[in-house]
Amino acid sequence: MMLNYDISRMKHRVEFGTYSYVPDDTLEGGHEEFKPSEEVWCGEYSTTQSRTFDNLGLHVDADIVLAIRHNPNVNKKLSAKYKGHEYKIIAINSDDRINAFDLVTLQVKNGLGNQ
Repeated sequence: MMLNYDISRMKHRVEFGTYSYVPDDTLEGGHEEFKPSEEVWCGEYSTTQSRTFDNLGLHVDADIVLAIRHNPNVNKKLSAKYKGHEYKIIAINSDDRINAFDLVTLQVKNGLGNQ
């Protein structure tokens, strides 16, 4: 939970959405296609969330943590696309107070089965 985040740092866009399998003529028979459902402003959060997980005795390979305005539509069932890279959402530190921010912890998405 974080009420104090410099809104001027929110100068990037992140898309949240789901993947669907699209058949094609390749040897694999198809591929995943990202279908965005939400696009929001975000900023990169400087304190590493992975250090927080380590302090709690958990090992989580977090690649990036983004701060977004609280959005109840963003949940761990979604994936993210940020700066041309695809990510899984591995944690959301949510704050539903007025004018609050959420921390969304992302890990690089690899392959079909890793959603």
